[in-house]
Amino acid sequence: MTIQLLDASHAARLRDRLNADGAFHQVSREMALSLALEIGDETRLLTFRDGALRAVGPFVPMAEPVDVVISGTEDFWHKLLSQVPPPRYQNLYAAIRAETCVIRGNGELYAAYFAAITRLIEVMRDLQNSQH
Repeated sequence: MTIQLLDASHAARLRDRLNADGAFHQVSREMALSLALEIGDETRLLTFRDGALRAVGPFVPMAEPVDVVISGTEDFWHKLLSQVPPPRYQNLYAAIRAETCVIRGNGELYAAYFAAITRLIEVMRDLQNSQH
């Protein structure tokens, strides 16, 4: 996987940074969500409980419940997480409208936690660009 911050050796950094982020805390109160990120042919599961990111790990199909799936090619994720994303990749709303990614699962939970998911992407973008 080329998104290093989702690898086992970097996931703790994402978890710690997100959980310390005041903006995320404001929009994630009592958030309970199992969010799968499909990056090409690999999937990572992010588990949120009580408004905090509790775990990041590989997704095991049929063994773990998933509420929402954000699916895109590796190219999509690289563009979304680039320091200055190009048009149609600035955020998930733009990407969905341009059909560069797909969101599946519980639409009500996605809508309820849209601000928190947006902040997650922003923190991921910052961490991805500070690694180089």
